Amino acid sequence: MPESLLILIYFFIITALQSFIGVGILVLGTPFLLILDYNIVEIFFILLPLSIITSLLNVVIIKLLSKEPQKNISKELKKFFIICIPSIVIGLLILKFFESHINFKVLVSLIIIFSVIFVTLKNKIKFKINFFRISILSIVGVIHGLTNSGGTLLSLALSVNNKKNYARFNITLFYLILATFQYLLTIMIFYENFIFLKNIHLVWVILFGVLIGNIFNRYINEKKYKLVLNLLAILSSLLLLMNN
Repeated sequence: MPESLLILIYFFIITALQSFIGVGILVLGTPFLLILDYNIVEIFFILLPLSIITSLLNVVIIKLLSKEPQKNISKELKKFFIICIPSIVIGLLILKFFESHINFKVLVSLIIIFSVIFVTLKNKIKFKINFFRISILSIVGVIHGLTNSGGTLLSLALSVNNKKNYARFNITLFYLILATFQYLLTIMIFYENFIFLKNIHLVWVILFGVLIGNIFNRYINEKKYKLVLNLLAILSSLLLLMNN
């Protein structure tokens, strides 16, 4: 993987965003690398380890610094494993057998744009979204297994009716589990591996990105950062469509 300054700066930004919001590396990194003509499987092996390590560090930091009592989420995790993880397998199998027939630049763009619009309009939608409905978890799993872009929908589902800090912890934890299983399943299905930590520059990007993201979390309004994330997602999607 190239170690150009542009890529390192971009990865630093999306790592900081993920450290604040819970998602960002896969949602914003996937269209960016598609523009640079990486294929979708290569992108999985580059971005998933980056996302896993970032989320793991943030889970530890949030647990250590949180002064609020954490709710028991064992039931939610059980439902997540039962519904979402098998859906990832379905998405990866679709990818394996139909990769050559899918235009991922268009598909990823449309998924991200739809997700951003859905998130933006969620308060205006008359019905309430229940994260643990089978349909939402299944959609997130299939989309994530196929395109790496289910994070926006996941953040929407986990943030409904939850306070900022609790939602941020849940999004980070569930995204860690999602990315970890997707990475392991991708290795099993595609029989490939990518040794992420051999790129020392990206290790420093993770450490500084996590640090800055957690500092910003203490001082910057959540709505403004979500606005930035949505704008970057839409911009990435538009660039993908223009580059198609």
